[in-house]
Amino acid sequence: MQIKTILQERKLQLFFLGYILLLVPTFSLIAQNIPAGAIMAGIAVSFGLLTVIFALSSFMTTRYIRVFYSFLLALSMIPGAIFMGYLFFARVMISEGSIAVLFETNVEESKEFISSYLNPWMTLGIALYILCPAVMIFKMKHITFHRVKEHKHLFAASVLLLCLFLAIEPVAQRIYFVDFYRVFADYKVRSVLEERAIRERQQQPFEVALAGSQAPQTLLVVIGESLSRNHMSLYGYERDTSPLLTARRANLKVYRDVVSPQVHTIPVIRSVLSFADLAHPEYLTQRPSLFELFNRAGYGTYLISNQPFDDVSSSYEPLLRQAGHIVDVSKANHPDGVVLHELEQTLKANGRKLIVVHLMGSHTAYRFRYPPSFNRFDRREPDGMESPFPLTASAQATVDQYDNSVLYNDWLMASILNLLDRQREPSVMIYFSDHGEEVYDFRDFAGHAAEKVSSYMCEVPFIVWMSGDYIKKRPNLVFREDRPYSTCDLLYSLSDLAGLSYEGYDPARSLFSPQFAARERFVGAQPYESVVRNTREYNSQKWIFFR
Repeated sequence: MQIKTILQERKLQLFFLGYILLLVPTFSLIAQNIPAGAIMAGIAVSFGLLTVIFALSSFMTTRYIRVFYSFLLALSMIPGAIFMGYLFFARVMISEGSIAVLFETNVEESKEFISSYLNPWMTLGIALYILCPAVMIFKMKHITFHRVKEHKHLFAASVLLLCLFLAIEPVAQRIYFVDFYRVFADYKVRSVLEERAIRERQQQPFEVALAGSQAPQTLLVVIGESLSRNHMSLYGYERDTSPLLTARRANLKVYRDVVSPQVHTIPVIRSVLSFADLAHPEYLTQRPSLFELFNRAGYGTYLISNQPFDDVSSSYEPLLRQAGHIVDVSKANHPDGVVLHELEQTLKANGRKLIVVHLMGSHTAYRFRYPPSFNRFDRREPDGMESPFPLTASAQATVDQYDNSVLYNDWLMASILNLLDRQREPSVMIYFSDHGEEVYDFRDFAGHAAEKVSSYMCEVPFIVWMSGDYIKKRPNLVFREDRPYSTCDLLYSLSDLAGLSYEGYDPARSLFSPQFAARERFVGAQPYESVVRNTREYNSQKWIFFR
């Protein structure tokens, strides 16, 4: 009878704890990337924690309960809103890697993401999600409480169990907001240690030999953003999204089977700027990165970025900071054409040059990635495009905006090639995108998410241009456009083009080497072939996700 009375008196507390602790695990039942057993384990652990906290709160006065529950609300609301938003946006439970990416997202990127995906209903849902528990705390009435000395065994057991819930890692990982802050702490510690190790690496000897007779005067690397080759007419897309590059097709090497090692910018850039890969992540700090390698070879190194990296310290920023000359044009908040003036000036610099240009490309929100004059595609007017399933007006507009961004990127790349045409020296340019993008290509989803990876998210364009005098210098290179390749091996290929040799160089991993050997490719920890197979199987089921 006493238990019934306690539950009746404290029912609002019980409901509050259920709301805070059980809502996210229960809704994770809709996640497509979590086994049912793992979900049930999460619910069981959360229910256990609820019981322990409820028992502990019985030793608090109403005032201290409100303070304690307000602290619990503040601790859980941000992770809860992120987990719930991700569940309803992508139908998946956010992974550790994606949580870490959130910590490195800059303000502008966050605002654009919110403007793209946050509709009025979702805004209302998030507001109610936060408001409801706040009202519950306010409504909690005066209650009787237990004194510790009268129930010291219950109190001691509750404290011990709470400590065990938080200290035993497999258990703590089942509590969504505890796991969120654990990932944050791990990320911060890892970032500090990596930055220190990279800085210390600069002081260690590492010999890089340069074959001057084979080296280009200018090696330009252009890194795009979120551009899928499946939306380029150069690769067979129905819309004419890359007319200028197609017109130059005879002078380009257009590689047809290149994939990214991940589907988020941060892990991809960490990979392409270093020797780190799935098998050897430690190479990020143990071996030279791109700019360090070329600095040691005597190249002048330049970075022109339209992606901000000052307001948020990303985990690849220490690799970018090794460039000898850095120009950040992102503060103007303009489409990528803003890089052309800086690139033109940089191309005039004397000596051998490695120039890396980092674009905003086709990053969400797509409509901000091009000027109004490139607002050309409009599915409201018949253009021969067919969709695998009926698109809403909003989805149609999104596809149009994405294709307009691809069209603008085509103009930009043609403009860059025009600048290179004026160079009177051996030059090479490589263009690729960090990762691809899925834009309602076979299901009701636009964006990229490691938790629901598809082939559209990792299949990227990879285009090589060479001046005539450079081609004459390097008859030993092989250019086969059908070679299967992952951009995680970019440093080996750039070393080959630049005529560099050093301890650890492996010609079998250079896309242009006669000794090239195809390797198994991974997207995250998943084999690329399995990603393709899963995408095809999903597509054949003709099952559509509805947000």
